[in-house]
Amino acid sequence: MHSLFGDISNLISLSITPAFLMLGVLLQMRVLNNRLERISDRQEVLEQRLSAGGVRALLQHELVVLYQRAEVIHRAVSFSSVSMATVCAVVVALFADDLFSLRLDSLIAFLFVAAMVMLIGSFSLLLHEIFIASHSMPSTALLPTRQRDLHH
Repeated sequence: MHSLFGDISNLISLSITPAFLMLGVLLQMRVLNNRLERISDRQEVLEQRLSAGGVRALLQHELVVLYQRAEVIHRAVSFSSVSMATVCAVVVALFADDLFSLRLDSLIAFLFVAAMVMLIGSFSLLLHEIFIASHSMPSTALLPTRQRDLHH
């Protein structure tokens, strides 16, 4: 009986790392969601200005950029979601391995690496979205590249 308790406590301590990872992924998803909300709010404002007859070319360009950013954020959220599901599968595999005396070491390692790859993809897409946002500021968005470089 004592050895079973030792195995379970060891198993629970092994599952703490994925639990912290899941917390980190949740925070990443919160950041992505906040960015998506800001993009959506800005799109609404621009669409209202466009219907009111604002500077058409600039507004349309900014809307196109916002749609691009939203698409990138959606992909990042998808990667984060898959990462989260994969981390959950790691925890399930840890307990199933122990409960049924299976040899799931390779599967657990594969799932953990897959979760990391998905998380790397999500962070990469977040960086890509930030790059798009920072290189499409409204004041320099329509300037030719040479003039834009002079402003920086």
